[in-house]
Amino acid sequence: MANQIIPEKIHLNQIHWIVQNTVILEKKLSKNPTYDFKMAHNVMHNLEKKIVKIRLFIDVNGIIKDKAINQGGNYEVDFIFQIDDLKDQYEIIEDKPVFSGLFVSTLLAISYSTLRGMFFEIWKDTVLNGIILPVISVPNLFKSKR
Repeated sequence: MANQIIPEKIHLNQIHWIVQNTVILEKKLSKNPTYDFKMAHNVMHNLEKKIVKIRLFIDVNGIIKDKAINQGGNYEVDFIFQIDDLKDQYEIIEDKPVFSGLFVSTLLAISYSTLRGMFFEIWKDTVLNGIILPVISVPNLFKSKR
């Protein structure tokens, strides 16, 4: 395993919404809620085709006075990458590919930053228009598997 990232060998070819469930209350709220974000991921691959799929799971919950309100949503999005040097990004251990942490973290960072822009776009004409997914620590996202 080379454990070196060459950006030109990473191609984000497809993005698919798997779940896009935005929940917005009908009634006007007396106070603007804060939002709690829970994030997780999983990684799938096809070694022969040099494809890696990152699925991000995002749960957004509105909170007023420490109580959850039914505003926010849950989302799942697939990011499909073609990796020219995929064979250099993993080792076979006990008959299974184990990808380098740097490689997975890189794909997670690309996916999450892309997702932030996607959410900005889908929320722009709603009451959620001021909400931007937070900047996060990629190692924390790396630990949050689903």
